Amino acid sequence: MTPDMEILSQVNPEIVIVPKTLEAGLSAQFESSGIEAMYFDLSSVEGMYQDIDALGEKYGKEEEALALRQEYESYVADNQIKSEDPDSVLILMAYPGRFYLIVTADSYVGNLIELAGGKCVYDKNYVSDGSGVAAVNPEHMVQTDPDKIVVFAHYDEENAFNYMKEEIATGEIWQSFRAVQEGEVYYLSSDYGFGMSANLEWYDSFDYLTDVVFAEES
Repeated sequence: MTPDMEILSQVNPEIVIVPKTLEAGLSAQFESSGIEAMYFDLSSVEGMYQDIDALGEKYGKEEEALALRQEYESYVADNQIKSEDPDSVLILMAYPGRFYLIVTADSYVGNLIELAGGKCVYDKNYVSDGSGVAAVNPEHMVQTDPDKIVVFAHYDEENAFNYMKEEIATGEIWQSFRAVQEGEVYYLSSDYGFGMSANLEWYDSFDYLTDVVFAEES
């Protein structure tokens, strides 16, 4: 989150690739240090592949970048669950510090949910700053009446998940969720590539969603 520009300057990289979410906080430092930075949009799988295209163009690897994109597009087309009435999903990001935030469709996990054939109860327009996360009153979440609830961890997955499981099991408000009553709560492990940023393990994440979370639709 706060790279040491002096050390980076000593390494003398040709370019530094940075998540776009950090651009506002780091661009001035990179510019003043004379270091070229390339900002990757990792809030969606599509955004990641667009930047892979740009990287391929920059380094004369257009064919390799195109092959990766075609593989991605073909895989989604062949494996996406198609439904006229897709399952609605509430996404929660848990912290080990014993709190959580809701996550919208304008995020990596939200994008995966919709790629796999689900529908996020909080759409891309819910958070105006485009961060894809927000604090929401629990009563408002209940009103969205999600078919399923999925949880991933911001970090320290074991403690974050333990907290969320305790919260859902003991918090009175959670018993009002139909998804909780029906046992439709899923914990998305980083072992399957789930997290804040899109990555090339997205296939594992996609398969987990289609094989486990939306299994009854397949």
